[in-house]
Amino acid sequence: MHTHETLSRRELLKLFGAFGMVTIGGALLSGCGGSSSNTRQPTPDEEILTAAQIAEALATTMYTAIIEQSSFFQRLSASDQNYFRAARQVEMAHYQLLMSARNNTPAPITTFYFPQGMFTDAKTTLDTLVTLEEAFVAAYLVGVRDLSTTALKVTAARILAVESDHRTVARVVATEVDPADGGPFTTLRGLSGQEEPVDPPNDNAFARTFQLSSIADAVNALRPFINRDAAQQAGFDVSRSFQFQPFTPTLPNPRGDING
Repeated sequence: MHTHETLSRRELLKLFGAFGMVTIGGALLSGCGGSSSNTRQPTPDEEILTAAQIAEALATTMYTAIIEQSSFFQRLSASDQNYFRAARQVEMAHYQLLMSARNNTPAPITTFYFPQGMFTDAKTTLDTLVTLEEAFVAAYLVGVRDLSTTALKVTAARILAVESDHRTVARVVATEVDPADGGPFTTLRGLSGQEEPVDPPNDNAFARTFQLSSIADAVNALRPFINRDAAQQAGFDVSRSFQFQPFTPTLPNPRGDING
């Protein structure tokens, strides 16, 4: 999914405000200091970290639903299934790290929407997965540039590297989808909106920004996944929503540390 519509910072703050993300005593800033009787606009760091945390909750929810609900998943090889299981664990670890960067404040948005056929059509599943992973990579590139401290910039870079791995994994799995599920696939459609060959799966010489120049652009790219009206406008399935269910990752060193 690719859109040329962009949000200004004022529009981003308005969107955040609609989700209750501008109040110091509310969801966004409850752990960032200040009095609960006051309100203020979030800092640029808070905007980026909050958007990233929502994205990680979305990713965790997506991988959980793929594993539990997608019919094509059961016909993948054991190693391919493990790719998805590990990705779910890792996205949750990212979420935890970002939550710690926000003084253990949970994400303010935890209900998500997906395209029609997301968990019944393997091509839609993988197209959406690649689209989201590419959006995450581009958003973390914005973070590397715009976050205010070295520790936060390094955190964004560390997560970016793994999201790029997930994009490659999806492109590997595409070639191994069972014919009963329409596979194998030779192309996938990602954030560019264009079908791209999956051979080779690691085709990027450099991580792509997809012209996301600010965190507002990243939020705009994710808006159909996090807002029912935007989801309906984009043709997503709004008859059902998916709730983020946090858990404790079981990977070695699952949480990491904000200082690396």
